[in-house]
Amino acid sequence: MKTANLTPWCNLYSSASKYNIYVTKSRYKALLNAGCIVTSIVLLLLFFTYAYHLALVVASITFLLLSVLLVKQSPEHIILSRFELDSQGLCTFDGNKYYQMQVDSRYSFLGCWLILQPVTAVSTMANTSNDNSKKVCFIYRDSLSNQDFSRLSNVISQLNYQVHSQS
Repeated sequence: MKTANLTPWCNLYSSASKYNIYVTKSRYKALLNAGCIVTSIVLLLLFFTYAYHLALVVASITFLLLSVLLVKQSPEHIILSRFELDSQGLCTFDGNKYYQMQVDSRYSFLGCWLILQPVTAVSTMANTSNDNSKKVCFIYRDSLSNQDFSRLSNVISQLNYQVHSQS
């Protein structure tokens, strides 16, 4: 005699294939901006003067301070954004804004470059809006946990694999 299961298999699969991704404030962005500004100042200093020693001292002190800031770990992680990610690349923001992750999305050692297309109906993935208003965003790697970055990069890899296997 077989007992009836209270939870259908399709509901188990749909809940297991959705991930909550939490995006926190990134330190890489501030360090990258500061590094670009200091490099520009040092290059201008070298271009307009012959103060090579001064430029070397400024660059050394700056890189030392930036490395200390990079090593210093902040115990608090303020969550800036949260979204739900499906294994097929469907992103849900605030429970009512739906976006489909495009194949052009990429990930690297620095972070994830996401290209999102608004979706008008969740039931079918083919119903993307026709206005070509793609959302582009970059998420630094340090603003994601290791598990969230792994999930996000796996979804991007699966999207690319599906497109290349269909071709």
